[in-house]
Amino acid sequence: MMVINEMAPSEDPPNKAEAPFSIRRMRPEDYGTVAAIWKAADLPHQPQGRDSEMRVREQLEKDISLYLVAESDGEVIGSLLVTHDFRKGWLNRLAVRPDRQGRGVASSLVRRAEKDLLARGVGIFAVQIHGHNLTSRRLFKKLGYDEHEDIVYCSRRISPDE
Repeated sequence: MMVINEMAPSEDPPNKAEAPFSIRRMRPEDYGTVAAIWKAADLPHQPQGRDSEMRVREQLEKDISLYLVAESDGEVIGSLLVTHDFRKGWLNRLAVRPDRQGRGVASSLVRRAEKDLLARGVGIFAVQIHGHNLTSRRLFKKLGYDEHEDIVYCSRRISPDE
């Protein structure tokens, strides 16, 4: 199971005076910028383990991975890592560059992920959010996601970097 820790503080429509952004599939060469965005957005990550460049590059090649980036003027400004098991899609590691937060980037990444998952026949979208992350909880509530307080999250980690 995966956890999202940080995303845009509000999801107002993008300011018309700002450069528009587009969403595309993540490429291996995007890794450095995406990792920098995770750090800038205070998204904890495991650069020696599950979030290492090697692991992300491997995951980009998998049919179950739909890693997305938002791009503006040729610069990556946000990311969302999406995986699925052919029945449920997991939205993970949503982060937007701090200077672009609050402009609809996070919502657009989520909606694109949903569209891509639906195209693959996946109609359940799931996200795990730390209870203290009210910004993320508000965003997903606004996007129509229901909280399930009766679900207990359990994990077993072979390594603390996983």
